[in-house]
Amino acid sequence: MLLVMWTDLLAMALLVIWLALIAWGIALLAQRRWVFGAVFVLEAVAALAVGYVLATTPIGIGSTLLRISTSTLQWLMFIALAVVVAGGLGVWIAQQRGKSFATPARGTLIATALLVPLLSAVGLSGIAYANTPDRERERDPNKRAIGLPPGFTASVFAQGQMDNPTAMAFGPNGDLYIADISGALWVAKDADGDFIADSVTKFADGFSLLVGLLWVKDELFTSSSGKIEALRDTNGDGTADARRVVADGLPSMILAPHSNNALTLGPDGRIYFGVGTTARGPETNPLGGSILSVSPDGGDVTVYARGFGNPFKLAFNSRGDMFAGDNSLADGAGEPPPDKLNYVVQGSDYSASAPLAALPPSSVPTGIAIYTGTAYPQEYFDNAFLALWNKGEIVRAQLIPREDGNYDVGTSRFGEGFLYPIDIVVGPDGNLYVADFGTSVVYRIIYGAQ
Repeated sequence: MLLVMWTDLLAMALLVIWLALIAWGIALLAQRRWVFGAVFVLEAVAALAVGYVLATTPIGIGSTLLRISTSTLQWLMFIALAVVVAGGLGVWIAQQRGKSFATPARGTLIATALLVPLLSAVGLSGIAYANTPDRERERDPNKRAIGLPPGFTASVFAQGQMDNPTAMAFGPNGDLYIADISGALWVAKDADGDFIADSVTKFADGFSLLVGLLWVKDELFTSSSGKIEALRDTNGDGTADARRVVADGLPSMILAPHSNNALTLGPDGRIYFGVGTTARGPETNPLGGSILSVSPDGGDVTVYARGFGNPFKLAFNSRGDMFAGDNSLADGAGEPPPDKLNYVVQGSDYSASAPLAALPPSSVPTGIAIYTGTAYPQEYFDNAFLALWNKGEIVRAQLIPREDGNYDVGTSRFGEGFLYPIDIVVGPDGNLYVADFGTSVVYRIIYGAQ
């Protein structure tokens, strides 16, 4: 809260500079100093526009660069508009009464015109730096320290080419397929078996909001804005050359950035995926805020469970039970509610039910994987691992079946030091792989000496 207050105060200080510049520009225009007056006004308006864009436009699917509170931003823009109108009215009244203005020296005008963009840039950079968490300031993955439990280590498996990964899936031959925020789909190959990708090449592109990948037999299924498609490489040249639509018309970006999300193959052979809610109030879209399923062959999309905010990914354990993280939807009043880990039962509504485990508010659980490998100690088997996008952490959830059919759960932090971990999968070598959106890399997490 204190951090928000100081960044808001800095924003207000910048606003004073910009508004003073606008008032000065209006006064110069009144004296027919057209060039300098126009330069001052345009500089201030451009600085205001840049500040507004940086405070309202997310970076990729992440946070805004200038994290000024929404209420403060609205007040700042309202005050700016009021001052401009009042300044123009004041100059007009003064002209009508025959008042004159002192004419600034040419050197003063030139110096001011050059200094103000510099002050604006420094001020905006100061706001961005002041409210950027420590973990977000270092973007070089090779300089970041990934914290894990004793015995575990992380290394970079794949980097380069992809522009901030959003989803991953291992193919039938062990290659890792990676989606990125630009709408491209890459394949990372480890030809020499040293667990470092030797090449990252493009498999397909042209997608919008590509956030889900799933291999089923010889087809790679993709989840992009509003639809699910299946891709094939029929001639073996390493790129997709056949593409068919499996499902279309899914709710996407009705309430940004909610869309149809990651894909998971169920024990019944159907493809399961979450869809974010389409409204901050009661859900009216029959598919919004739900977990859905569809046959790999296509056909009708069916609702499996309802009442979610934004279930980004789901996973099945060895018993065939479904678990999903959920990004709770804040209503703008008071503190945001906790995010959730849910044990999902077919036909249930989770809009008012207690979660299996409460996660930190605004932690944004995205990726989830149930550990099914043998490379980790036995106690990790059938544990859920969740990527908390907004915390830079991986959470471990020990799922303990109860006699009544429900689960007890114990959660603990498994990994930290990531930038924006967005997806997590179990590789064919039995290790976890984590896609980190902010650093554009995929980490491999091993236990012991492998």
